[in-house]
Amino acid sequence: MKIVFLNVPGHGHVNPTLALVTELVRRGHEVIYYNNSEFAPQIQQSGAEFRPYPDPQPTAVALAEKANSLPQVSVWVLEQSQRLLPWLLAELRREPPDLIVFDSICLWGMQAAQLLGIPAAASITTFVAEGVKGIFTVRDGLALAGQALTALPGIIGKRRQLTRTYGPAVFPRPQIFPAISSTNLVYTSREFQPESNFIDDSFHFVGPSVDTAVRQPATFPWDMLENGRPLIYLSLGTIYHNKADFYRLAFATFANHPGQFILSAGRMTDIAALGPIPDNFIVRSFVPQLELLPRVDAFITHGGMNSINEGLYFGVPLVVVPQQMEQALNARQAARVGAAVVLGDRPPYGRIQANDLHQALAQVLADDRYRQAAERIGRSFRAAGGYQRAADILELAHEPPLNLALAHELSSLR
Repeated sequence: MKIVFLNVPGHGHVNPTLALVTELVRRGHEVIYYNNSEFAPQIQQSGAEFRPYPDPQPTAVALAEKANSLPQVSVWVLEQSQRLLPWLLAELRREPPDLIVFDSICLWGMQAAQLLGIPAAASITTFVAEGVKGIFTVRDGLALAGQALTALPGIIGKRRQLTRTYGPAVFPRPQIFPAISSTNLVYTSREFQPESNFIDDSFHFVGPSVDTAVRQPATFPWDMLENGRPLIYLSLGTIYHNKADFYRLAFATFANHPGQFILSAGRMTDIAALGPIPDNFIVRSFVPQLELLPRVDAFITHGGMNSINEGLYFGVPLVVVPQQMEQALNARQAARVGAAVVLGDRPPYGRIQANDLHQALAQVLADDRYRQAAERIGRSFRAAGGYQRAADILELAHEPPLNLALAHELSSLR
């Protein structure tokens, strides 16, 4: 089977697909993967054929600049669809695949599959937020409304332009996000997903796609880890890593803490500019997260879906300091299931005090119920089947409807 993957330039969207692509290639399928050239090395490592988007390529920097505003992300995605859809339609007509897999914010991927009638599946790397009640606060809503005021004309105008060009089939559903299909892979467990009346039998909760072999290798001073003291990992992910003030706050808060701290500061952070580093901190630009997490006692995180999923996969309790609205949703759900303490989840997100940070870490380290809850969710992740089950589902996604119905039935029995 020839499978085309279409994604956006974001590590949080690409990383969950890498183990799945590796598995599909191992099973003998031909995988062609489109994205920004920045992602070529890890995609090629998975065994897929990498193909770049046409210049000017959509970039991780441009997407990151919009990440704090969901309406602005919508405008950006619609702009990319206007530019990329004609090119993509020509590509797929020239070399039609058996199946298209598109990220749930890769609108042009969904639209191309819809317009050409090619079987497709959505890759959903976040919670399914559509239809979820009670997890957004009034303050969240006010912040979102303020952002929407300036973005709404662009959203309406670009949507109308696409409809005029391609007809109403270019938007088969009322919502722009998530872009979905008749088969939808969600990289979390049904137990961790908030309740939503939007979810139906087309959604398959396969759990995090975890495989250390497909991640970028990194050297780490494992010999510096000290036995007999709490080990705490701190990371703000790939987009929000340049928060020097937050790192300095952590230094000041935990310099005399009995635990040992590992800080992943990000490749763009000037570590020397952070000032004196306490003796109980190991600071690196990049840390092999999947190898480190099984060893740690707590994880201080920004609340990106990958980070939360990977922490809970290994049963690690969380202190979550979200930097934007989607991360606040992730954080609150982790707290709802008892696996996290959340700080700074009111707009403007991420503002916290040293005392609150110190108390939150003390809380998750002292109360074993946080670890028990994290371990419970981790078990649900592993039971969901991961990238092997995702590959099973995709192998049936291009089949006639009868086989798809059988796939859904088998999925519900797992």
